[in-house]
Amino acid sequence: FTNDDSQAPSSLALYHMYGDENMSSLSSSNHNQLDKRTVSSASSEQSSPSTELASEPISSGVNRRDRMKKAVTGRFSSRSGGVLKSSMKGKKKIGKPRLAKKHNLKLTTAIAKQIELGESLLESVYPGIDIDMEHACPNCATMLSEADIGMGWTPCASNDYQTVCHACSSKFVPKFSVSCKDASFEGSQGKGTPLYCDHLSPWVLLREIRSVIAATGVESILDVKFRKGSDISASLWWNMVVTFRRYKLPFIFLLQGSFQNQLILPSPSLNESSTGSVH
Repeated sequence: FTNDDSQAPSSLALYHMYGDENMSSLSSSNHNQLDKRTVSSASSEQSSPSTELASEPISSGVNRRDRMKKAVTGRFSSRSGGVLKSSMKGKKKIGKPRLAKKHNLKLTTAIAKQIELGESLLESVYPGIDIDMEHACPNCATMLSEADIGMGWTPCASNDYQTVCHACSSKFVPKFSVSCKDASFEGSQGKGTPLYCDHLSPWVLLREIRSVIAATGVESILDVKFRKGSDISASLWWNMVVTFRRYKLPFIFLLQGSFQNQLILPSPSLNESSTGSVH
């Protein structure tokens, strides 16, 4: 080492040289970074319009689809609600089948004449006939009418002789009574007394009558002997009269045994009732 300071760089010069090199390196690196940022920003600027243009239709399409879905679902729910309400209005609760009431039955003129003739002939055969259809419930003593008893029957039950009281829901076998002013009329306690009969449902009565017809034929039911006395045959005959009267059906054929003239005619007139003679 020499002591000649003129040839050796000073410390200040070295600092400037070192600083210039660092500054140049920093400036170059910064320049490179700026160039990269510029390129990236330029590329992003070029790509962003396309992205925005591409994203706008998608978002608008989604919004349109959402609006359409809401509109469709709203219309469908309102329509389905209206259809459901209208369908529910048209529907009725399905319960057990019931027997028709008297005031709901309609008659033709021919049937009305048949029924009127039957009532007239029944009165001529049994003067002062009175059929009492009311029955007191044995459990609660509620008076049950013919309609009440009919509503308590079990539909289509041909082996069930009982009805149900609407007041206490107890089951019992209903009865009705037949009384007549004719002294020869034979009731449950002998002549001149009322006849008490079990009130049978139409299904039980149909089964009983079918068994009688199968055994002895229809002619046995039309015979006067079938309804005389107080046995089961008399009870069946009066049950047929009661059932036919309840549902407004002609029953004059049941009185054929008491008349010589043929009672079963297509359209009998009321004047023909006077030509019959009673045995």
